[in-house]
Amino acid sequence: MNRNNKVVSLHTENIIDDEASTWLVRLDNGNLSEQSRKELKVWLSADKRHQVSLKAMADVWDGMDEVLLNLDDKNSSEKTLLWPVLEPILKPLALVASMSFLAVFLWLVMPSDVQKNSYATLIGQQMDATFNDGSIIHLNTNTRIETEFSDKKRIIKLIKGEALFEVAHDANRPFIVYAGDRLVQAIGTKFVVHLKSENIQVTVTDGKVKMSKVALDTKLDDIKVLNNTTMQKDDVYIAKGEKVIVGSNKPPKLTRMKPENIERKLAWLDKKLIFENEELFDVIEEINRYDDVKIVLKEPSLHNIRISGRFDLGDSEALIEALELSFNMKSLRLDSNKILLAKKI
Repeated sequence: MNRNNKVVSLHTENIIDDEASTWLVRLDNGNLSEQSRKELKVWLSADKRHQVSLKAMADVWDGMDEVLLNLDDKNSSEKTLLWPVLEPILKPLALVASMSFLAVFLWLVMPSDVQKNSYATLIGQQMDATFNDGSIIHLNTNTRIETEFSDKKRIIKLIKGEALFEVAHDANRPFIVYAGDRLVQAIGTKFVVHLKSENIQVTVTDGKVKMSKVALDTKLDDIKVLNNTTMQKDDVYIAKGEKVIVGSNKPPKLTRMKPENIERKLAWLDKKLIFENEELFDVIEEINRYDDVKIVLKEPSLHNIRISGRFDLGDSEALIEALELSFNMKSLRLDSNKILLAKKI
């Protein structure tokens, strides 16, 4: 894996579009370094297709002129003027957001010693962000995170979705994931956090983490580093091969996972979904995460049918075909985004 780039996209068919998306996200944090400005200028001039792609990613809003002008560091001894390059690209158009990222707005107000970024994937997409400290974050489908790195701590806010974190050890800068009303602090580790509507799930594949409760909507600046030598109410340590599920106003539930179950849970990294004797309701819920077309079960009696199988991400048709052949079911397309599964009469 190339660690020289701050963001490296996985499983994408259009590299240029993904690079353009990456630049928009980096512009979103408003804290481009002098070197980043130079890199952007070089990228824009390297290929006309880069400019065309960036046009298609940009949402122009009132005040864009002033914002982009501010990208030029007037205090820099080696000034890199980006506005002459960006003006003919961004100013005339107001177009749709990136296929790889949600729409973003440029903003520049932040402390100089704090690096902030935002990353997002759409339904069915994954990406891999590599940071300067060597940590890697794998984003699964329909996921959004915000990052705030300083010289004292590294904080990731998981706003929605699921992400795998490979944490580079840095004793002076704890790595903390904030999801829902929980903080998960790494202790040199690799772990997955999945923020669902009904609960938060944390699975550790290597090392160890500490989970602690925190108030909802806590500002990232107000998040304190966890003390790994003491335990408070609702605190829990999660070690390699363990999983914790915690719902609203419920104590954490810790379970031990078999290696093969962890492998299945991480199959999305290879664009696969693997099921082993799982209820059809749960299988469809998982399949639906990766496709705009949703499968709906008509009869509750179908929910508990046990399913095993291996499917490509986004290939709901393969599951439907298997169910029709093996369980005497039929499918009916209700509209462009919904397919009903029911028993054959």
